[in-house]
Amino acid sequence: MTEGPATLAAVEVRKRFRALAVLDGVNLVLNRGEAVGVVGPNGAGKTTLLNVLSGALAPDSGAVVFNGQVVTAKGAADRCKLGIARTHQVPRPFAGMTVFENVLVGATAGGRRRGADAYDLCLKVLDQTALTRLANRRAESLGLLQRKRLELARALAVEPVVLLLDEIGAGLTDAESAALVETVAGLKNAGLAVLWIEHIVHVLMQVVNRLVCMDAGRIIAEGPPEAVVSQAAVIDAYLGNRA
Repeated sequence: MTEGPATLAAVEVRKRFRALAVLDGVNLVLNRGEAVGVVGPNGAGKTTLLNVLSGALAPDSGAVVFNGQVVTAKGAADRCKLGIARTHQVPRPFAGMTVFENVLVGATAGGRRRGADAYDLCLKVLDQTALTRLANRRAESLGLLQRKRLELARALAVEPVVLLLDEIGAGLTDAESAALVETVAGLKNAGLAVLWIEHIVHVLMQVVNRLVCMDAGRIIAEGPPEAVVSQAAVIDAYLGNRA
C-alpha cells in the first residue's frame, strides 16, 4: 500500500447504452480508510459505475481520478497495477487451479511480486480471508462463501489501496454475512478505501462510513447511513414497493 491519502473519484461521469442513460453525471469521492456503500434498485447504474471506476468500461464523458491523476484512459490492467482492485458479483476463479494458484496469479500478474515474496504475500492473504486450510483445493470445488472469499483474496493479492466490491454478500447466510462483515471492516481499519455495492442494506450499515443511493443513473442521496435510509426518495427508490 502507498502512504498518504488515497482517493478515487468519479467526476461528472456519464455512460449511455444506446438510448438509455445508465450513468447521468455521477460525482463520487472515496478516501483512504473509508468504506462507502452503494445501494439502489436493479438498473440504477451501480455495477456500471464500478466498471467505469475499475477501467473495465470507458465513460462517454467525465473523468476518473486516482490520487490526483486522471486515469480515465487507462484500462483495468493498468489501474490494477496502480492499486485499484475489484471483485465480481459472480465469482470468476480460474477453474483447474488450486486456491493458492488463483491467489498467486493476482500476486504476480497484478501485484508484480516474484518468487518467495509472491508466496509470502499469498500466504498472508489466504490467512486474512480464512482460506489457508483450503489452499490446495481446486477452486471449482469451493462452496459459495469460499468462492466469494477467493474472489476477495485474488483482489487483495494485488495489494490495492482501493477495493471495489460488487455484491460480495449476495447469497450468503446471516452467519456467512457476519463473517464477511468482519473481514471487510478489518480491511477498512487497515487503511484501504472500500467501495461496496450491496443489496443487503443491514450488512453495509455495519461497515460503511457513508451510504450512497443511486436511481436511474444518478446519486439521489448520500451521507451517514442512518440518515440516507430514512430519506423518502431512498425509501421510494429502494426500500419501498419498487424494491
